[in-house]
Order: sequence, then C-alpha cells, then structure tokens
Amino acid sequence: MKNKSGFSLIEMILYVAVVSIFISGAVLYAWQAVYGRIKSQVQLDVNYNLNIITSRINYELRNALNVYSLNTSDLCLQVADTAHNPTRLYLSNGEFRVSWGGGSNNCTGMTNDESLSSSSVDVIGLTFVDLSSALNESKNISYSVTVDSVNPSARQEWDKTQTYSSRVELRSN
Repeated sequence: MKNKSGFSLIEMILYVAVVSIFISGAVLYAWQAVYGRIKSQVQLDVNYNLNIITSRINYELRNALNVYSLNTSDLCLQVADTAHNPTRLYLSNGEFRVSWGGGSNNCTGMTNDESLSSSSVDVIGLTFVDLSSALNESKNISYSVTVDSVNPSARQEWDKTQTYSSRVELRSN
C-alpha cells in the first residue's frame, strides 16, 4: 500500500473556495464599515451646523428689543447691548453669517462679522417671516434653515440635507 501525503486536487479546490468566501466577506464588511463611518460623519456635520445656526438665531431673536428690518434671508435686530447693536443675521455665499456693532438702525457699517457655518456644509436656504400681530402686541418671527453637505465627489453616502423650521417671540414685548 502506498503512503499518501498531501492534498488531492478536489481537496485543494474546496479549501481555496472556502478561504475565498471568507476573504470576500471580510473585504465587503470592511468596505461597509468605511462607508458607514463616512455617512455618519456627514450626518453629524450637517446636524451640528444646523444646531449651531438655530441656537444662535433663537438666542438673538429672544434677546432682541425690536426688528429694524426683515427680508427673506436677512434680518436686522435692535439689541440692548450697545456694542452689539444692531445685530444682523443673513445668508451669504452658502454661509450663515452674523454681524454686529456700528450703531446704525439699518445694519450698515457693521464693525464685526463672522461665519457660523463650517466649510463642510452649505447653507442653501434661510427664510425669515414676520408673524407679528396687527396691533403689534407681540413680535413673532418664523424662520427656516436648510443645510446641505458639501459633496465634492457626488457620492451618495456623502449626501445629506436637513431643514429646520421654528418660530420665536421677541422677549421685549
């Protein structure tokens, strides 16, 4: 009787097939983990920027004494702090911006200006609507903000758009 050592051709083909299946599964799992992390980061960036923007709008509106002017995507507020009077909330080139100071009542000649949105997102919509009562008993402003992720490669996992709408009453009334 001959002593057989090693694998037969069929055994070798089966081993290679099983190992290939396991390696393919591991590679697919790793790619899904990478894509999941990217998608999660994009959603986090959009939600974080939306939270910062809406928190600042709420803060400025609640602490405003009066509304100097209101356009669709531009709001000029009178505030009690003379160093921050007036305060302007507006949209410019995909950025949500806040400017303050200067002392005018038409938001010209502002002394400070900063962007509150990061470069990883575009603010594609900002709308203000005056909901104040006809008798001026209360000043109410409704607003809507839409934030979109910057997607340089047009990949689906980097797409995220979020819209937030709210209304705020000025506390001065």
